[in-house]
Amino acid sequence: MPVAALDHVNVRTTDIAGTLAFYRDVLGMEVVPAPGANDITRSGWVLDTAKRPIIHVGSAELNYPSDGTHPFTPANGSGAVHHVAIACTDAPDMRRRLEAAGLDVSENAIPSINMLQLFAVDPNGIMLEMNFRDL
Repeated sequence: MPVAALDHVNVRTTDIAGTLAFYRDVLGMEVVPAPGANDITRSGWVLDTAKRPIIHVGSAELNYPSDGTHPFTPANGSGAVHHVAIACTDAPDMRRRLEAAGLDVSENAIPSINMLQLFAVDPNGIMLEMNFRDL
């Protein structure tokens, strides 16, 4: 099976400081800048105890690689969850499966962390980010 695990949840918000403070100060989680960022003013990764970034928090104003094909509208409640990310294997096979299902697929490469991302929307309108690491 090509899906190995849930990778992270992404929350896009107009309250970056308050959201990151909640995870850091209320839940006691570690917050670090996202790759390529020098601080947490526009985005941050919330780490689990194994130092894995399991919650990504980003400004609603940031441009995400998937915005061109799947525009984002800020919301509250569960609407603030932008996408669900899953760790996967075999990117070519996954792309074939998604396209065979008639889904629009967008792609983003992040060479600095050796990762390829595929984005598609499930039948319920939930965006999935499929991450392929160590390419």
